[in-house]
Amino acid sequence: MNLARTLRVGLVFAFAAAIASGAVALPVALEFGPNLVSNGSFENTSVIAGSGWTVSGFLSEGFDYLIDTNPADAESGSHSFAGGAIGAPGFISQNIATTIGQHYNIHLWLANLSGFADGTAIQVLWGGIPVYSAADILGFNYTQIVIDPIATASSTALSIGLRDDSFFLNVDNISVRAVAVPEPTTLALLLGGIGIAGLARRRASTT
Repeated sequence: MNLARTLRVGLVFAFAAAIASGAVALPVALEFGPNLVSNGSFENTSVIAGSGWTVSGFLSEGFDYLIDTNPADAESGSHSFAGGAIGAPGFISQNIATTIGQHYNIHLWLANLSGFADGTAIQVLWGGIPVYSAADILGFNYTQIVIDPIATASSTALSIGLRDDSFFLNVDNISVRAVAVPEPTTLALLLGGIGIAGLARRRASTT
């Protein structure tokens, strides 16, 4: 088997396995339907009550969590959510109507504006099951996180946990949209093209 074919077949099987496990995000171009998250940009209110989100694991609004109304702290618009639970993540959650067996893309924008990495963590739960986590998050401006879980119930809880022992982590523009999973032959053609393009670039760089 030649190198191009080996690379192409390997990519197809790796990607197919990732889809089966829900471990990677499918392309945004395959998303369809509305954003299923209510008030994912936090623009509708300046307090958590009535925002569409419920909180757990935090101590007190204004102390270790708040809707941040400073436009400079938002990814877009003027509001974001700032969470800084101490010792373990506190969560914001909402229940979303889902279809069993359907793939979804979760999008969220995360920022560590203070720059303090020690004692920071984020955890995303889908139906109570962790689908993304990171700790000791280095300071950065907004970065997008995209996750592709599969629904196993007709209603799924989306929960986002934030810990920051020194300050706050900010999240903004949270969305969940259904994703159309391509047929295996379409995946093979798509990933085969990516593999050949990558091989061509490698050959070009070595000639």
